[in-house]
Amino acid sequence: MELDQLPLLLTVEEAAQVMRISRTGAYNAVAEGAVPAIRIGRTIRIPRDRLAEMLGLTRSVRAVLSGSSRTVEERS
Repeated sequence: MELDQLPLLLTVEEAAQVMRISRTGAYNAVAEGAVPAIRIGRTIRIPRDRLAEMLGLTRSVRAVLSGSSRTVEERS
């Protein structure tokens, strides 16, 4: 599944799949502050766009979200 097809807020399990790490590793990364997370009551959600930025996927995600097949650099 493409990153832009994921919900805006991911569960820790979904983010772990994107990062291709274990569920426990993802929870540990959230606890250490290595992965940006939002707490809503007892639930933890990870913003898709912040995760993409953290992984260095910002340019391609922005291009996809804007509906263009061209990259940000090609637009300049």
